[in-house]
Amino acid sequence: MPRLLVVPRWAGTPRSDYYPWLVDALADAPGRPFAPVIVADLPEPGHPRIHTWPPAIGRLLGDDPAVLADTFVMGHSVGCQALLHALAALPAGARVAGMLAVAGWWRVDDPWPAILPWQDRLPDLARVRATVPSLTVLLSDGDPFTGDYRENAAQWRERLGAEVEVVPGARHFNAAEEPAVLATLLRLAGGLRSSNV
Repeated sequence: MPRLLVVPRWAGTPRSDYYPWLVDALADAPGRPFAPVIVADLPEPGHPRIHTWPPAIGRLLGDDPAVLADTFVMGHSVGCQALLHALAALPAGARVAGMLAVAGWWRVDDPWPAILPWQDRLPDLARVRATVPSLTVLLSDGDPFTGDYRENAAQWRERLGAEVEVVPGARHFNAAEEPAVLATLLRLAGGLRSSNV
């Protein structure tokens, strides 16, 4: 079974939001779809930097082609951008099993200075496409950071060929439990199993 690497949101840690609940829910799911489930504990979570987070994620991913091919990745908010940068930096020919981007964005409505590098310095999207065979994005119709979810969805489809799903009322997916995230991961894990049969 594949391992799952989760990259948290801005100021997120393995103990915040729905991450502890998700780890437990996946451990209790029939057939344990992912093992292990790793929630990245990144440097200075309250100050995610483009020169610190992607390299730290890269160290967690490693560079063993067989391990990477058996790794599914999930990002949340700025964690999606950090993950894209880390994936673009993997060795040529490396591929992961797939990616889920939760509350992913390309621009936020009211950017602050520390977020501008994440908006202005895009990863190598061709490298990301080559590394990620399938990308699913979960967006909300009421995200306080990206009001125009339709435009955001269009950008994910255009730039990376993503499949986008909109979850009504999910805001920025910061609740203690996020059933839509769990259900999507279980569905995607089922697709990974069937493709390996």
